[in-house]
Amino acid sequence: MRKINLRVALFMLAFCAAIVIGGTRLIHSKSPEIQHAEKELSTPIIIDHKGSAAKLDRAAVVFDHDTHTKVLLKDNPDNCALCHIVKEKDQSLVGSEALVFKFPKTSVDMNDKSSIMYAYHNECISCHKKMRSDGKKSGPGIGMCGKCHDRKAKTRKISWSWKPIFNYKDHAKHVETVNKLQGSVALNIAGKVQVVGDVKDANKNCMVCHHLYDEKLKSLYYKENTENSCSSCHKSTTQKNVRSISDVSHAACIGCHMKVGDMIAKERKKSGQKHEAKEQEKKTGPIECKGCHGDHKSLPLKDIALIPRLNRGQKDVIDLTTPEKPDAQQIPGQGPRMKVVPFNHKSHEPRAQFCNSCHHHSLEKCSNCHSLTGDTTKGGGISYEQAFHLISAKDSCAGCHQTSVTSQKCYGCHQWRQTSVLPQSSCPVCHRGPSQGKFPEAPPITLDLDKDKFPEKVIIKGLEKEFKAVDFPHAKIANKLNLISNDSSLARTFHAAKGQNTICFGCHHGLASSGNQPNKFPACATCHGKPFNPSNPGKLGTLGAYHRQCIGCHQAMNQKPLALECVKCHAEKTPRKVNLQTTEVPPQK
Repeated sequence: MRKINLRVALFMLAFCAAIVIGGTRLIHSKSPEIQHAEKELSTPIIIDHKGSAAKLDRAAVVFDHDTHTKVLLKDNPDNCALCHIVKEKDQSLVGSEALVFKFPKTSVDMNDKSSIMYAYHNECISCHKKMRSDGKKSGPGIGMCGKCHDRKAKTRKISWSWKPIFNYKDHAKHVETVNKLQGSVALNIAGKVQVVGDVKDANKNCMVCHHLYDEKLKSLYYKENTENSCSSCHKSTTQKNVRSISDVSHAACIGCHMKVGDMIAKERKKSGQKHEAKEQEKKTGPIECKGCHGDHKSLPLKDIALIPRLNRGQKDVIDLTTPEKPDAQQIPGQGPRMKVVPFNHKSHEPRAQFCNSCHHHSLEKCSNCHSLTGDTTKGGGISYEQAFHLISAKDSCAGCHQTSVTSQKCYGCHQWRQTSVLPQSSCPVCHRGPSQGKFPEAPPITLDLDKDKFPEKVIIKGLEKEFKAVDFPHAKIANKLNLISNDSSLARTFHAAKGQNTICFGCHHGLASSGNQPNKFPACATCHGKPFNPSNPGKLGTLGAYHRQCIGCHQAMNQKPLALECVKCHAEKTPRKVNLQTTEVPPQK
């Protein structure tokens, strides 16, 4: 009897566990709609407001704003008021009302976790309930917590970026569109903007987006050639009378798209045309998250070259020098420590995605934020010297150049020349003295093709026992590398400063001229002649040096033959013919 009761008890326990586990999975499982949305989820909003509490009680909610927008705005195009407080009275700057797109609509104390929870539940679940009562498909209701608070959801925090969302191409497209629209000034979401001074180009409507603030008059104004990046005034959080960059960009961008959409919709209605949301979005710009925050590829140089130059009164060539205390750069009895740097601003413009690729927040000169000692309030503590020379920072001159040499075209040689410190030999390349308003471009480099110093082919006989000698096309490869170098003004400038045969150092790494023979580079075996010695791992043997150099370059530049394709370089020898003599065995008696 005891054994039977024990078996029954174990069975009931397993049965209950199965129900609990199955029920939990059911509660926390993803609906087909959510699973489908997750596949397309490129820019989710992570809802994890916990107020002043130490942690959340449940998993953060992965909210797909774009999916909700498509469903809710299907019958109510451009009606963001279904979920958001769209407009709010503005007591600070621009007038009676401002676009805010606030959620939730109910008042909420953002320091109180419970207040936040009830506000979100009231907005979301009540909307789901109403849609179901109308006979429509909807999201989870009360008690189905796991469908929103999914512990297994693969989430990642997305840091919204202004770069490269808005680049030269997007800016040019907006300028063209705004200049075509009649009454485009009315699109300014900030309200009335007073124009100060004369605008030379009558079709220039920069005041639609760009403005400054007059502290005394408490009003917005526009002055030509003072256009600046939005983030120069609008920071990550709201400060005094200046709204955050997030709030103001959503208000300005989405608000403008909505206004233009209303204009187009009215025109279509007048002409008796049917409203088409997709067609309208092409002409007005997106109102969904992924329209701006989705995947944006960087523009190639050839595409940027086709876009008209964005002129804001900048000089073509700027002489960069010490911003303050010029006497500090003087060496007694010798004069200035370094010459000024003539910076070709015009040629650098198309190499950036947009102005704020270099001018991080404000289109001012570098010294306004980066002082000699480093201002923590404006320049992030980065000094004027570091702003140009810090090789680890991609926004500095040296850092940008370092990034450039990692491109596929250059990395074959530069993979062996990576450094965290700028070599002093490169200083005169930039510090060349005043430009007088003109920047001399480095001419193309011509290799010294003297056959005594520069052989057409090199015969490599390292593996003659197993393979034929390698017929290495020395001149062909060197000329190709030189052609790649001449195709880049950055490469031409720095390579020319190191001598005519700088390209040779890509393979003959760091070797100076050999003996009394000028520009005669020694053979690889001169240094790598001995077999590999484990006690000196930095110095390879002949075979290792050739294979590392050749295969490493091919891999870095994506060239064939690749590794393990030995016979592409080492042709197999013709196999020797072997004469086999057969001996007849006499039959046994």
